[in-house]
Amino acid sequence: MAKTNAFGRGRSVVGLLALAGACLVHAESAEEAYAAIRAKADRRIAEIRAAPNGAVPEGAPVRYLSERAGSDDADGKTPQTAWKTIGRLNKEPLRPGAYVLFERGGLYRGCVAARPGVTYTAWGEGPKPRVYGSPEDGANPAKWERTDNPRVWAYAVGHNDVGTLVFDGGAAHAIKIVIRTDKKTKETFNKYTGKPFKSYRDLDGDLHFWHDYYKDGTGKVYLYSEKNPGERFKSIEFSVKTCGFRVGGAAGVTIDNFTVKYVGVHGVSAGNCRNLTVRNCEFGWIGGSIQAEGIYGRDYPTRLGNAVEVYGGCDGYVVEDCYIWQVYDAGVTHQFNIPKGAGMKRFDQKNVRYSRNVMEKCNYSIEYFLTAYDGNPSRMENVLFEDNLMFNAGYGFCEQRADRGCASHVKAWFSPVRNRAKNYVIRNNAMCFGQDVLIQVCSGLRNPDGSSSLPVLEGNVFVGRPGDGFGTVSETSGKTRTYGPDTQAFVDAFGAGNRCYFIEERK
Repeated sequence: MAKTNAFGRGRSVVGLLALAGACLVHAESAEEAYAAIRAKADRRIAEIRAAPNGAVPEGAPVRYLSERAGSDDADGKTPQTAWKTIGRLNKEPLRPGAYVLFERGGLYRGCVAARPGVTYTAWGEGPKPRVYGSPEDGANPAKWERTDNPRVWAYAVGHNDVGTLVFDGGAAHAIKIVIRTDKKTKETFNKYTGKPFKSYRDLDGDLHFWHDYYKDGTGKVYLYSEKNPGERFKSIEFSVKTCGFRVGGAAGVTIDNFTVKYVGVHGVSAGNCRNLTVRNCEFGWIGGSIQAEGIYGRDYPTRLGNAVEVYGGCDGYVVEDCYIWQVYDAGVTHQFNIPKGAGMKRFDQKNVRYSRNVMEKCNYSIEYFLTAYDGNPSRMENVLFEDNLMFNAGYGFCEQRADRGCASHVKAWFSPVRNRAKNYVIRNNAMCFGQDVLIQVCSGLRNPDGSSSLPVLEGNVFVGRPGDGFGTVSETSGKTRTYGPDTQAFVDAFGAGNRCYFIEERK
């Protein structure tokens, strides 16, 4: 039988009312409180998926895409002369102030190369336009070849590394096998199972796969399945090593009202940029492709993949009203390792806001870091994480990570040279359950005036199990605290109105 408690006793339930809404007026337990948060999240997801089309300013240059009726030989200037593909769109030299409208209900495969000052959004009726990194639906029995291991099937995808395969829209997904090479003996092993591994012939688990993406390799995905996968599943999507939207350093980009799925890297990828807004979007099945081999001193490849990422400095970066789920690495992130020797060159991350998002089954719901060596003055400034509902960090797709053990809803990597911040606030969020911890916010740097770089925590709700890792908020250590009766007093030291709940599960 389940036993439920709220740290702080009855007042904790009252503290959740503002977050979860009037439906909690008669809540008597932490279970009821959590149920109200979940219900609020489900309502918000429905609202995000039903977000209406935005207005296009009169006189703005407009280009249209229609998967259903478009032609890449048309001019793209009207719904009747819409383009059909992302490939054609990417050839167009769009100017700042332009709007690119994708027809709802359409499926557009590829990576959108975002242009400075351009808004990308939806037109028409029906579900959001879908941008898929997957080059094709692989549920075609004729394209799967049985190998000399009768339970392993091959599919010619190419040398663009595949992060995972997603079956029947998410009913199941594949486990990617990466190879660990013993540094002394040079023997190779399946990193996931620990067994010796030399080639696809050594696959031995249902829906385990290995991609021979190497330049001198076959470019084929090898999947273990008792039956031809094209007969077994109605749809098979490949998360290849690409992005949904590649912003780079483009300024003034808005991405609104899309569903982005099956990309092996990032849903939205940006570098040093200004005024990037991502809103009303859904991101699912993001990441898993190999970033590089042998980095961080590892004897196996490192994988990556975030739903929305800025890597570098930024000024004006907003992610709001998005539903983000099944992400290999981070749901939303701003991060940068400033190179040693950069001197006093600034890479500030300013005016960052993540608000009203629902994030679940990401390894990190929110991740950030800014490394500043040799006295570099760069800092985060005016950073706000507000009214985000976050669930089950470290569960789902990301459970197949080789580098397990650090999942969190808000994650900042501790280092003596990281994360200087000013006017940084985390407020009115719900952080519910994590494989490892709920929150880990650290900074080894103070501001020039001596003030702390740690955030103010206001009105947040934490829901976990007693004895699990809570995480930490610290200037001096990333050491994990256990989630227990003393957690409420610990959190109270960093702001007002935070509430800690636990739901104790007994077998």
